[in-house]
Amino acid sequence: MHLVFLTSSAFNLEIIMSVGLTRSEKFVSQLCEHSFLELWTHPNPIAEKGKELCDCLIVCGPHIVIISVKEIEYKDTGNTIGWERWHHRAIEKSARQIWGAERWLKISDEVTRHDGRIVTLPPRSERIYHRVSVSLGSKQQVPIKWGDLGNGFVHVCDEKSVGIVFSALDTITDFVEFLTESEAFVTGSTKVVFNGGGIEDLVAIFIQNGYSFANFTGNSGEADMMILDGGIWDGFASSDEFKECAKRFEGSYRWDALIKHYAIDLLTDGMFEMHSQSVTDDQHALIEMALQPRDTRAQLSEAFFAILGNPELKVRSRLALGYGGTAFVFLIASSSDREIRVQELSLRCLVVQCKQPDTQRVVGIATDQPGSSKIGYSTDLVYIDLPDISQEMIDKATEIQNELSYFPNL
Repeated sequence: MHLVFLTSSAFNLEIIMSVGLTRSEKFVSQLCEHSFLELWTHPNPIAEKGKELCDCLIVCGPHIVIISVKEIEYKDTGNTIGWERWHHRAIEKSARQIWGAERWLKISDEVTRHDGRIVTLPPRSERIYHRVSVSLGSKQQVPIKWGDLGNGFVHVCDEKSVGIVFSALDTITDFVEFLTESEAFVTGSTKVVFNGGGIEDLVAIFIQNGYSFANFTGNSGEADMMILDGGIWDGFASSDEFKECAKRFEGSYRWDALIKHYAIDLLTDGMFEMHSQSVTDDQHALIEMALQPRDTRAQLSEAFFAILGNPELKVRSRLALGYGGTAFVFLIASSSDREIRVQELSLRCLVVQCKQPDTQRVVGIATDQPGSSKIGYSTDLVYIDLPDISQEMIDKATEIQNELSYFPNL
């Protein structure tokens, strides 16, 4: 038997949460207003006859995350009855609400937000459902049961783990990939035993292993059993590795600031409507920026800000490869003639799309060098997605590349 045993010394990690988190309605509000899910989350969506579908619905690409929040105060009865009552009301009822919402969504093409706006859902054949129960009130005094609770896998968070999950996995891509991979891992051939602790310990393992569980699966490293002895997240959060990780990602939050800046101008009431036919190319560009995971944001931010704010550099354009087959072209040029700047940015993006292998789409961002303009500053976005590239287009891109020296070494 190949056995993996993971444990850590206990460390009391204080998760600072917003006031009112113990009330489900305030939790939903805080989740939407202050977390990375703000642009993807639709609180309290409505099903038929004005009935609330769930507490939160997250729609991003093919992923649909159904979140149910229950706050039930645990009362210690001195035996198992108190735990059974709490588990039934806080987790089982939450799971039933999630499954009911999923049944309704599977026959629907759109959903109505609580404010009346319509959200277009991804094509039915492409959807990937994730189920998350936020079960509050246990005071960390009872074990949390989660997994396949009867009608599909449900991720269960308590007061401690909910803060960790939504802060440690603070991009939509990192978040849904953790949900996908942890579900596959826990339901796979490796038996996972929780000897204390919970989903936060899986988050620690996921991050420590390069945002993946691949080291514990597959023919080469598959274990028959993994015992999670609790305290794994606490130990990781107090380690030098955690501090180094946080330091490495410091610059990535400048990329977050760019997303928020563009979102103010490009999104209707700050909402991503990815699947509507009315989505513009500028919005598609913004969506690709927001889909980048945390580690990629750090690299993109470094590439962008290396030429922005450094007028002494001769290079005023840079290419950076992102996540999911998306390439980014950065151009620093004056707003004095935006038409010429947009043309250059578009041609550079076309060269990358046609000449860079495995590039599925290209996002271009052009702006002024800080402190250089006497007429003001502006930003231009370009989005190119060409599924079928002909030899004629490749030849044209090569001609542009040679004549204008746009990424000549590409």
